[in-house]
Amino acid sequence: MAKGFTQIEGVDYNDIFSPVVKHYSVRILMSIVNQYNLHLEQLDLKTAFLHGDLKETIYMRQLEGFALDDMVCLLQKSLHGLRKSSRQWYKKFDDFLIKMEFKRCNYDSCVYVLHQKDCLYLLLYVDDILVASCNKCLINDLKSKLNSKFEMKDLGEARQILGVDIKRDQLKRTLLLSQQACM
Repeated sequence: MAKGFTQIEGVDYNDIFSPVVKHYSVRILMSIVNQYNLHLEQLDLKTAFLHGDLKETIYMRQLEGFALDDMVCLLQKSLHGLRKSSRQWYKKFDDFLIKMEFKRCNYDSCVYVLHQKDCLYLLLYVDDILVASCNKCLINDLKSKLNSKFEMKDLGEARQILGVDIKRDQLKRTLLLSQQACM
């Protein structure tokens, strides 16, 4: 982990804000999923912050136990702990989705929709992703494309997001969101 607290604003970083999906967007997606009986799956991106590109020159001291002489490392990619890591990751992921012809929602910059024959919805919360569609093949195609660019863990059917349990019975067309475990 980089020691981001040593970075100086205006020198090592500028903007550090990174958007995350809004809670009401998650609830709206759950409503759509239940109303239209869509498939709802979840993905987790591994080492998301390592994908961000750096524009600034950032040096880092070597980790204890790995240090050779008094040399420092010139970072070529974002690293967990840098103030811009989450923002750089978001930009990289956003660019990738836009190139795939996803449209970003005007009201929530972490909600994406791909309109083809069937719709594909994607919600992003840092490195957690929810995808929904009536077309399972469309979801699998997206997973394959994402996995070709980023290392991912396919969590299958969504069971929890942001500490909220998702309990779903597709046959009865019910979907319950619960934070009971948090109490």
